[in-house]
This record gives sequence, structure tokens and C-alpha cells, in this order.
Amino acid sequence: MSTQDRIYFVRRAAEEMELAESATDPTAIEAHRVLQRKYVERASIGERAHEARDPIG
Repeated sequence: MSTQDRIYFVRRAAEEMELAESATDPTAIEAHRVLQRKYVERASIGERAHEARDPIG
């Protein structure tokens, strides 16, 4: 992942945190917190590798 991509995800995480702190609706607060965690995760580890699964036979 490029440095620019990581910077973008960190900025979006900060924005989501601000939105969560200013929101009054509990559902909106939770949604912003979930998004914030996702952006932080993406910035710190990048995309997760998709593991191939064996079909259960």
C-alpha cells in the first residue's frame, strides 16, 4: 500500500472519530465508530489477504 493511501485512511479515521463525537443519535455514533476502526485497521495493516477455503465435502 502506498504512503498516500495510508495517509488517506488515517485522515478518514480522524474524520469518523470527529463525526462520532459530534453525533447525537446512538446509531450514527456507532456507525462512525465502526468506520473509524475499519479505517485505522486498513491504514495499519492494509488489505487482508483472502484465504482460499477448501469446500466441505
